[in-house]
Amino acid sequence: MTHINRGRLTVNPDGNWRIYTNTLPAGCTPLGTVTRDEGDTGALARIDRTGAYVQVNAGVLRDLDGRKVAAAMGTAGRPAEMQGGKRRNVYLDDESWRKAQALGGGNASDGIRIALAREG
Repeated sequence: MTHINRGRLTVNPDGNWRIYTNTLPAGCTPLGTVTRDEGDTGALARIDRTGAYVQVNAGVLRDLDGRKVAAAMGTAGRPAEMQGGKRRNVYLDDESWRKAQALGGGNASDGIRIALAREG
């Protein structure tokens, strides 16, 4: 039997994540606290290199569904428009696409902008 709130997350961006862990793994950014529907609360962190979200409790990482985190943070849906931005199509091979995503922390468009800025 399923429940409408099954797997629901609640994010508190002002939550004191240090209550749940003293340190975060290298390359992680703390984002507050997260509570899963079972009442299990921990530090919410984003892995910078991949863009993945994790719950951290005493140094133990638990993967979280990025869609549920985005919905709980109110960032789900289409990304905000950027000043002077315009939708464009690019033609890239798979390896270039993976590199752009890695460079942009999971966002290929950001990765392309970062690469172009380095050329600058």
